[in-house]
Formats: sequence, C-alpha cells, structure tokens
Amino acid sequence: MTATPVAPSAEVAAEEPGLAKGVIKLPGVLFVAIATMAPGAGAAYAVSTGASFGGGALPLAVVFALVGSLLVAAAIGQLAKHISSAGGLGSYVGTSFHSAAGFVVAWAYPFMYLFAMPYLALVFGNLLAMTVAPDGGGDFNAVWTIAALACLAGAFATNYFGVEVGVRFGLILGLFEIVVLVVASVWMMIAAGDANSPSLFTTHFATVPGFEGLGGVVAASVYGFLAFIGFESAAPLAEETENPHCNVPRAVILSCLLIGVFYVLTSYASAVYFGPDKMADFMSYNGGNAWIGLAQTMWGGGWILLLVVLLVSAFACMNSAALAATRSMWAMGRSGTIPSTFGRVHPRWRSPSTAIWVFFAVGALLTVVGGYTWDPVTAYAVFGTVLTVCVLPIYFVTALACPVYFLRYRRSEFKVLLHLVVPVLGAILLIPAFFAGAGIPAFSFASALSYPLNLAGPIAGAWYMIGIGVAIYLLRRRRANLQLLAENAIPEEAG
Repeated sequence: MTATPVAPSAEVAAEEPGLAKGVIKLPGVLFVAIATMAPGAGAAYAVSTGASFGGGALPLAVVFALVGSLLVAAAIGQLAKHISSAGGLGSYVGTSFHSAAGFVVAWAYPFMYLFAMPYLALVFGNLLAMTVAPDGGGDFNAVWTIAALACLAGAFATNYFGVEVGVRFGLILGLFEIVVLVVASVWMMIAAGDANSPSLFTTHFATVPGFEGLGGVVAASVYGFLAFIGFESAAPLAEETENPHCNVPRAVILSCLLIGVFYVLTSYASAVYFGPDKMADFMSYNGGNAWIGLAQTMWGGGWILLLVVLLVSAFACMNSAALAATRSMWAMGRSGTIPSTFGRVHPRWRSPSTAIWVFFAVGALLTVVGGYTWDPVTAYAVFGTVLTVCVLPIYFVTALACPVYFLRYRRSEFKVLLHLVVPVLGAILLIPAFFAGAGIPAFSFASALSYPLNLAGPIAGAWYMIGIGVAIYLLRRRRANLQLLAENAIPEEAG
C-alpha cells in the first residue's frame, strides 16, 4: 500500500532572528482580521453600493455574500489548522499544489495590499478635506495631502514598533467603529417603527429596472462580498500568534461571521430607515456619503461622530492590512525567493523592518502620484479596483487548495462536505465578483470599465505575469528556496 505523502514541515534556522513568537492572543488576531475588513467603511460604502442593483433587498444580498465568504473562510480555516507560517495563503497553496504556485500567491498577496495603502490614505484624506475645505482649491489639496500622509505615518509607526502595538490599535479601533455603527443601526430601526419588516430579506423590494428579483440580489451581493476582503489577514500572523493552529482558524472564521452579521444589521437598518422602495438612489444621496446624510438627519451636529468612525475605519484597515502584507514579504525574504534584506527583523521591535519601510514608502508614492494625477476620489477608485481584481484569484486558488491538501496529505481526515463541497462552492461564488471587479461583461451586472478604472485589470495581470516569470526562474535555479517558502514554520506538535 502506498504511504500518504507527508506535508512539508521544518523549523526556520534558529540562528536567524525571527518574529516575536506567541505574543498575539485570540482577541488580538481576531481584531486584526476584523479591522482589515474596515467594517465602518465597508458598511458605508462597499456594501451600500449594492443598493444600486438590489434596491431594498440589499439585506438579502448581504446574506448571500456572507454565505459565500464563510465558505471560503471555512476552507482557509481548515488549512490554517495544519499549516502555520508568515507566508500565509502562499504557504497553503505551495504545500497543497506546488511550491511555484505558492510563490505566485505570496508574490501577489502583498502587492494586493500595497494598493490598499493609497486607497485608504486617499479615503481618509478626502473625507477630512471635504469637511475642512469643502470648496476645493488649494486648501482642499493641502488638507487631503497632509491628512493622507499622516494616516500612512501613523500606520507605519504602529507596524514598525512591534506587532503588539499594531494589534492593540486594531482591537481598540475595531471595537470603536463597530459600537458606533451598531448604535446608529439600532437607532434607525427604532425610528423606522412600523416600517420594519422581514420582507427586506426577500426579493419583494428587488425592483431596480434591469435587475429585478433574484438577479438584482445576486448583483448586489458582489459588492457585499467585496466588503469582506481581509478576513484571511490573520493567516500571515501565525508565527506571532499564541497556539496558531487553533487561534488563526478561529480568527478567520469568527471575523467573517461577526462582521457578516454586522453588515446584515447595518444594511437592514439603512434600508428600512431610508425607505426600501427608494434604496436604488441610496448611493447618490448626500453626494455619495449616504450614511453621513443619515447621521445628519438623526443626530444633527452629532454626525461628526460618524465622520470620526469612517476616518478611524480607514486607519485601522491600513494598519491591519500592512501587518498582513509585510509578514508575507518577510516570509519571502526569509526563504530567499526575493532579496534576503526583506527577511530582516528589527533587533529591538522584532518587526520586519525592511519590508515595512519599502511597503510604506511605495504606498506614500502611489498616494501622492495617484491623487495629483487624477483627484483623490478617482485615484482611490482606481486603487480599490486593482485591489479587488488582484485578491479574488488568491481566494479562488486558496479555496481549491483545501481539498487538494487533504487528499494529498490527510486522506484519513478527508470529509466530502467540509473539504470538497464547501471550498469548491466558495470558489465558484467568487467568479461573478471577479468579473464585476475587473469590468469584464460576462454577466448582466458586470460592464466594461471606463478610463482610468480599466487600468486595474492590466496592472494586476502584469504583476501576476511577472510573478509567474520569477517562479519559473526559481524553479530552474533556486528550487530549494521555493520549498522553504511553503514549509510549515510551526509544526502542530509545537503549537
């Protein structure tokens, strides 16, 4: 009888200084994942965009997105139970499929979050500038530029001075934005009175012309799914997490579930308060800042609190996204698949210092160049689209890695529903979201993107092609380095 292959697992060379081991507990790694999803901004912008397609059935669309995201999260969680590495999803794919495939995922992962830096910095800067200098001009440009760079500098500091600092900020800021929006949602539901109805969870209010019924719900769920991006960000923190084989899977799945329930609550509250029959026009309300408009109606001058929440959400997301991305860069540097300088760790703060410097320097450059080449709103739309196009193939391949891993290495544990049906269905549900984000009109709700949004596909595609080329080179010349990237840094018996 043929023996079942053994998944790669090896300790990193002890003589090299590494990341701080076991310093993050479950609440910390959980809120890193939550903050990376930016629940405040996600509810106010990403989820709400779906109202243009689903109308008053937006809450049902969010339920659909929650189910799809949970399927992918479950697949990632099953892999995280057995593989713990700063390489994160790249290690999962490299172990399951091939080390070269894992490298391509690891190559794309920090690139994806690199575009989150200018996206979030410009959201932060534009929101503040609209409040301080709403008339535009030189004052507006000065405010958004200073605010965006200050946001980047703050996130740089919380990353550079040790993972515990960044995690602590993620936990505090994540709790703050969630509490405020939950209070606002309950307030709106109470104010709606008799208008509250379970019919918002049916297709009854899915009446947008051209997107009636279930088609509109599915179209709206695409934008709901985009709001979930980031639940996997716990994975690259495995080497710094206490008991990672238990806590990382819990963080991935719990973050997705908790924020999913939060999105269902906020989408229902906004729809029932604004009027489910008027939700098709929700995103054009108050100049595109619909939630701030609702807060002005409810709280008068207290709307400033919501503005603070959205600013906090952007900062917290930037901080957490950088934590995940720079750990992935560090893992590649440690393995020698990119220059080893990226594998350096600060001797005092135990943070991946070189990766952090490069990551934030490029992020700042993109912020300024993009903001002044176009304008802050257009620029963050471009960067956000690149982010979307880049991340969905990563999720797709990682979901499919789950059945491959268990069939190759843990066949005795393989369960058809958990390790095959769940991940494959989750991967399938990503396909419409990818086409919509890339502007490929393969579905009725996806349309070709105009300039400059149509730059997203070529930018993401070019980076993937470069990664594939580098992977081929490494296969021929430095195969051992590829294998090191895929290795499990913390064997289960040591977890």
